[in-house]
Amino acid sequence: MLNAKMNWKLKEYPFDNSDVGTLASETKFSEAFLKLCIQRGLNSLDAIEAFILQDESIFHDPFSLFDMDRAVSRIIEAIEKEQAILVYGDYDADGITSTAILVEVIEEMGGNVSYYLPNRFTDGYGPNKSVFQRQISNGIELIITCDNGVTGHESINLANQNKVDVIVTDHHELPEILPDAYAIIHPKNPNGKYPFSDLSGAGVALKVASALLGRIPYEFFDIASIGTIADLVSLTDENRWIVKKGLELLQHTERLGLHILLEKAGIAPEAIDEETIGFTVGPRLNALGRLGDAMPGVELLLSFDEDRLEQLVEEIQSVNSKRQEIVNDIYQSALKKVAEFNTMPNIILLSDEDWHEGVLGIVASRIVEETGRPTILLSRNIESGIAKGSGRSTDAIHLYHALSDCSDLLVKFGGHKMAAGLSVEINQLEILDARINEYAQAFSEEIKQGTSIEIDEILEVEEVTVEFLKEINQLRPFGTDNPKPIFAFENVSIQNVKKIGLDQKHLKLLFESNEKTLDVIGFNKGKLADYMSEREPVSAVGELSINTWRDVSKPQLQLKDVKIDSVQFFDYRSSNVQKDAFAVQNSVYLFFNKNFFEKMSNQIMEDSVSVLLESTDSIPPFDEELTNLVLIDCPTNLLYLEKFISEHPFQNYYIYAYPIQSITAEGVPSQNQFAHVYRYIRTHQNMDVRSKLDELAKYLKIDKNLLIFIISVFLEAKFVTIDNGIMNPNAKPEKINLEETNTYQKRLNKINAEKLFIYHSFQELSHWMEERLK
Repeated sequence: MLNAKMNWKLKEYPFDNSDVGTLASETKFSEAFLKLCIQRGLNSLDAIEAFILQDESIFHDPFSLFDMDRAVSRIIEAIEKEQAILVYGDYDADGITSTAILVEVIEEMGGNVSYYLPNRFTDGYGPNKSVFQRQISNGIELIITCDNGVTGHESINLANQNKVDVIVTDHHELPEILPDAYAIIHPKNPNGKYPFSDLSGAGVALKVASALLGRIPYEFFDIASIGTIADLVSLTDENRWIVKKGLELLQHTERLGLHILLEKAGIAPEAIDEETIGFTVGPRLNALGRLGDAMPGVELLLSFDEDRLEQLVEEIQSVNSKRQEIVNDIYQSALKKVAEFNTMPNIILLSDEDWHEGVLGIVASRIVEETGRPTILLSRNIESGIAKGSGRSTDAIHLYHALSDCSDLLVKFGGHKMAAGLSVEINQLEILDARINEYAQAFSEEIKQGTSIEIDEILEVEEVTVEFLKEINQLRPFGTDNPKPIFAFENVSIQNVKKIGLDQKHLKLLFESNEKTLDVIGFNKGKLADYMSEREPVSAVGELSINTWRDVSKPQLQLKDVKIDSVQFFDYRSSNVQKDAFAVQNSVYLFFNKNFFEKMSNQIMEDSVSVLLESTDSIPPFDEELTNLVLIDCPTNLLYLEKFISEHPFQNYYIYAYPIQSITAEGVPSQNQFAHVYRYIRTHQNMDVRSKLDELAKYLKIDKNLLIFIISVFLEAKFVTIDNGIMNPNAKPEKINLEETNTYQKRLNKINAEKLFIYHSFQELSHWMEERLK
C-alpha cells in the first residue's frame, strides 16, 4: 500500500458530455482536448481559436496606466537635459529583467543611465536610504525603481529633500498610503483603471518602454518573458501573449549572453519554452541574488562583449551550482531534523546556525512536497540574536494569517497564503513553534490531507497519443491561472520499475494497458520504487508531455503523485545481506536471530525501529507512522510471526529473510540416528564433548551439527548430564517422547519457517501472509 502525499481532487466538469460531442463534431479537436478548453472558460469554437491565435490586440495601451504620461515626460526631460538617471531594481529574476529593459530603452533614446540592484543581505529589499544618499551624492538626478518602490517612503522622502525625482514602477501589493513619488506606475494604482492587474515587474517596465518608444517594443519581449515566468504572475490576458511572443524571440535571440547561457545549460534553441525559463534560466538569475550580488545578471542581458559574457556565464553557472549544493545540504539537514519528530507537527518549524538564509524558501518548498506539512525554515544568527527565514504552506493553512496570529513574537514578517518571510528573536523560537502549532490545531485534519492537486481528466493509457499532446500544446504557455493540465490514471499495470540518475534518486517505469504503454518519469521520486511491485496496479497523477529522443517522439507522464490501494509484498530474498535492505523508511525491522540483531540493528534508518522477536511476549507497540514491515532475517517460528502480523497490520511487507544459520538442508535426525547415538552414549562414561566432538561425530558417522542437536535433545530429556564439558549417561532416564521436547520442536519450527520463507515461491509466501492478515 502506498498512500498519496497530495489531496487528489477531480475538477467538476462545467459541461454536458453531449455538448462536448456536438462541439467535437463541429471542429477538428478531440473531446478530451475540448473538455480542457471548456474548463478554462473556452466554451465555443470562436473562443478557443481566439485563445490559440492570440494577437497584438491584447497588448493594452501603456498610457492607460495611471501616471504614465507624467513619467514619460519626466524621463524624456531627463534624457534631453542629459541628467544622470539611475534605474534601481531588485535582486531576483524579475528585478534583473525589468532593470535591463529600462536601462536599454533609455540608452536607446540617448539617455545617461546607470543601474543598481540592492544586495539582499546588506541593502535588503526595496529602496535603501543609504544607497539613495550615496547615488545622489554621486550626481544622480532622477531615480526610476522597477519591481519595487511602493513601500519606499523614507528613501523617496530623502530623494525629494535632495530635489531628486523618483519614478516608481512596481507590481507588488500596494500599502494603504503610497509614497510621495513623482509618478507611480502600477497596474493596481487606485487612481487608475488599467484593464489587467497582474503584470510582473518586467511587464510594467515593458509598458514604460512601449510608452517611451510609442510602439510595441518587441525587442524586449524576450527578457520580459523571463521576468513574467520567473515571478509566477498570471499567464492570462496580455501576459500570456508577451510570454508567447517572447519565447519565439528567445529561440532566435540576439542577446549573446542568453545564447551562451542556454548553450552552457545544454538547451537547444528550438527546445526553449516556459519550462526552460522556469527551471533553467530563472533559477540561474535568481541564484545570483540569493547568494550575493545580482548585478551581473543585468550585464548578462545587456552586454555584447563575448569574452566578458563567457566569464559572466561561468560565474553564473558556478553560483547556481553552489546554490544547488547549498539547497541539497540544507534539505538533507532539514530531513534529518524532521525524522527526529516523535509526532509530525501540523506546521514544521526548524532552525539552524549553518543554514543559508537566501535559499530557505526553496528548501521549505521541498520539505512541504516531502511531508505535506506547511514548513518554516530559519537561519539563526548568534551574533545578532535574530533568526531569519522563509515559510511555504499548503492549501490548508493561510501562512500569513498564521504568522499574524503570532505577530507579537516576530521582529517582522510579510507574505501571503502560500509563502512568507519572517524574522524572530532566537529566544522566542520555542514559543513561536508552540503558538503557531496551537493556531494550526484547528486545521489539523485538512493539513493531514496534504496539498491539493486538481485533476483535469482521468485518462486511459490508450488515449495518450502524440497527436493529443500536440492539441494540448496549443494552450501554452502554461503557468499561473493557465496551468498545465493534470491527468489521472487509475489502477494501471506497471512494468520495468527502476531507479535512475545520480544516486538513483529518480524513478522510471512503464504504464501498460491493452498492449499500449506510456513512459513514466518521476523526478526525485526514486524512493517510490521501493513501494512498487509489478504484481500490483497503481493510480497516478501527473503532467503529460512529448519526449523526443533521437528524432523519435513519444508521450511521457511526469509523476506528481502516486498511490497503491492494496497491501503489498516485496520479494527481496537473497542469501547475501544487501546494503539497501536497511534503507527502507518508516519501518519496523523484524529480527529473529539474536546475534544478527545485535550486529545489524544499528544500521537501520533513523525514522525506523528494530525488534527482536523471540516469543509472542516480545511484541511492543509501534507508532502508526511506521507503515512498513521489513522481515530482515528468516523467521524461526511461524507462530510468533502469525501473532505479530495479526496484531500489527502494515501497509507494505519487505521480505529479505536472510537465512542465518539455515538448518533445512541438514533436516531432522531419524529415529535410527537418535537410537544409534544413544546406544553409544549409554555404554560410555566421561565423554569430553567440548574438545572431542569432531572425533565423536566422525566415529558415529553423523554430521557434527546434527550430533550437537541430538545431544541437546538428550540433555533436555535428562538422558544425559553435562558438567564442565564432560557428558555422562543417566542411569535411569524417564521415558519421554523426544519429539515433544522444546529443543526438537524449536528445530522443527525453524525448518518449517525456512521452507516457507526461503524455498517456497513468493506467490505461496505472500498468500500465506495475506491469509494471516485476514
